[in-house]
This record gives sequence, C-alpha cells and structure tokens, in this order.
Amino acid sequence: MELHRHPSGLYYSRQFADYLRSKQAEEEARHPGEILSLEYVRCREGEQAGASWLRLAWVSLFSKMAEQCLDIEAIRIALHRQTQRGLKNRLLHYADGQVLVKR
Repeated sequence: MELHRHPSGLYYSRQFADYLRSKQAEEEARHPGEILSLEYVRCREGEQAGASWLRLAWVSLFSKMAEQCLDIEAIRIALHRQTQRGLKNRLLHYADGQVLVKR
C-alpha cells in the first residue's frame, strides 16, 4: 500500500486519492459551485464511545467550510478544523467500496 502524509498531519493511501479523483470526475458536473467536503466524528464518551462516522458530501463554495480546504493529489476538499484534528495521524484508505479510517 502506497501511503502519503499531508502537511496537516493526516495520512492517505493511493486508493483513497484515486477514489476522491473518480468521485470528483463523476459528480462535479452535477454540483456546480460546490466542493467536496469530508466530515469525521469520533465519539469519545458514553454508549457509543469509540464509534466513528465519516461523510463525504458536496458543500457550497460560499459556505464557511469552503474556507478550510486542503489538496489531496490536486483534489481540493473542504475539511472542518475539528475533522482535521480528528484525522491527525490517522490513515484514510479506500477498500471494498468504502472509506476507512485507520490508526
């Protein structure tokens, strides 16, 4: 597996970068004026402690989220600061039709 480290501290695999590239190529014509946004939440306490959720969606270029962008293999995505902190030192990988977050 070929891994890359983004200056923000997150790691990603070649497969994840390829997935982003294909998703953008397939869907960007249907989303003019929007950018891909990656959101990640990990529960620290309570009944669902340790559970996590990841969502890749399109958001307006004029939203607050669009100000917090980074580039992964020339694909610009919006990443909220909390998501950046949550993904720091974690690996984003794509396998079997889903995005995985690994330690």
